[in-house]
Amino acid sequence: MAQAYAPALEVSERTIVRKVRELPLPGKHLVQQGQWVEATTSVLAAELPGDLSIIRAADRLGFEVEDVMRGIVVSVGEQVVEGQELARVKSFFGWFQSALPSPAAGTIEFITEANAHIGIRHAPIPLSVDAYVQGRVIEVEPGKAVTIETEAGFIQGIFGVGGERRGHVVALAIPPDLVVTDQVLAEVNQPLDNAILVGGATFDQSGLRYAAEQRVSAVICGSIDAPGLADFVGYEIGVSITGDEPVPFTLIVTEGFGRLAISERVRSLAKQFHGRNASVNGATQVRAGATRPELIVPLEPAVDRQIVQEAGQGRPLEVGAKLRIIRVPYFGAFGTITALPSEPESIPSGARVRVLRARLESGEEVTVPRANVELVP
Repeated sequence: MAQAYAPALEVSERTIVRKVRELPLPGKHLVQQGQWVEATTSVLAAELPGDLSIIRAADRLGFEVEDVMRGIVVSVGEQVVEGQELARVKSFFGWFQSALPSPAAGTIEFITEANAHIGIRHAPIPLSVDAYVQGRVIEVEPGKAVTIETEAGFIQGIFGVGGERRGHVVALAIPPDLVVTDQVLAEVNQPLDNAILVGGATFDQSGLRYAAEQRVSAVICGSIDAPGLADFVGYEIGVSITGDEPVPFTLIVTEGFGRLAISERVRSLAKQFHGRNASVNGATQVRAGATRPELIVPLEPAVDRQIVQEAGQGRPLEVGAKLRIIRVPYFGAFGTITALPSEPESIPSGARVRVLRARLESGEEVTVPRANVELVP
């Protein structure tokens, strides 16, 4: 009989991590397959088209279109600088002249004879994509993408906000169930600038503000409550897709919402990686093709290759297994599988999917889609 598998959050001392770096439009690759790169190495580059300014020349000069067209002194494809004359029209037997200066630098993209409109395309905007993690380039898709592989310590969270950042790991020497305040952080006996803080059940508002003032790169803790998250981000946020929030640092929680102690696995690994450079990303997607927030700590290549595991390996669902629910209305709740019905069942959305039954820590019995859970140790 076939078995069903569910993902678990990966917390690994050493694993293989592969990251695909992509451009949003055609460009060029700056590295070659087999090349070693640092996290800050630019691996891809492109140019975003500049803005288009449309100058209504006839309206600006106050003359008929035919007169303005005769006075245009630039042509399509010509480079112009700000203030350069685009057109000059003479009036009243040549006694008076009106000139039209260019409002911006760029390239003349079009001149329309019907209404004397002049289009100026501003200079392209350079776009660069860095490697994000230290490692080796294992694949290049010319002008589009590169794949980087590294052996690394790897910690996934259940939810995060904020995008890619880099820094050094600082394992907070505090109890796992402690609420981190500004006073707690003030007692950390080392600079917090560019630090990735790991520890504690949650950060209160004073702790989050203090971390921002100290210019930390990221905070990884056990949990956060909904009001605290809204205050940190500046608005109410859903849990489906994150990563682009205008926050001062990346925030990742490893256990869920509320006040939950950070796991011992994460604490132990953070202590082991204390002081090491790392990359972090809070982007989260809990729909199909789930994306997890992550901490990646590149390591030296392993001598014993047998200890390297592929990230994201699944474990079989079975009665008695511990799980965590990753979709509302039970998002972040822990429980134990009590039954695995073999036939699909209807859910509130109307779809028929394979489900499981679980007893939550609160004692409540629930039925949820199998795709909405992950296994925990």
